[in-house]
Amino acid sequence: MVFKLKTSKETMQVFNDISASIHLQPFALAKIAIALSIRDNTELDADSFNTDTDGLELNRQTITGEYDDLFKTLIVNKNGFDLSEEEYFPKYLKAHLDRGAKLLYAEYKYSGSNFYNHLANLDKSI
Repeated sequence: MVFKLKTSKETMQVFNDISASIHLQPFALAKIAIALSIRDNTELDADSFNTDTDGLELNRQTITGEYDDLFKTLIVNKNGFDLSEEEYFPKYLKAHLDRGAKLLYAEYKYSGSNFYNHLANLDKSI
C-alpha cells in the first residue's frame, strides 16, 4: 500500500507562495485544496490525473490524518462510485489536491488581505 504522494510542481509553487504570505504549512493547505476541489461543480477530467510528480512529497497521514475515511467518503460521493484503496490514494487524492491547489490560488489572489475570512464565507457569497 502506498503512503506517500508527490504533488505537481505547480501545486508546490502555489503552496510556497501562499505559505510565504500567510504562514500556513503545506499539510493545512492540502486539506483546503482538496476540499475546494471536491466542492467544485465540475468532474475531474483526464488531465487531472496526468499531472507531474515534481513537487512536494507528502505522507498520507500528513494530508488526511484522522480524517482519512472522511476524505475518501467525500471523494467517493463526489464521483458516484466506490474506489479501491489504490485508486483513492494516491490517484484520486492527488488529482483533487493538484486541481484544488489551482482553485486555492485563485481564491487567494481574489481575497486580497483577508484570505481566512474569505475562505470561511465562500458559500455565503454565492
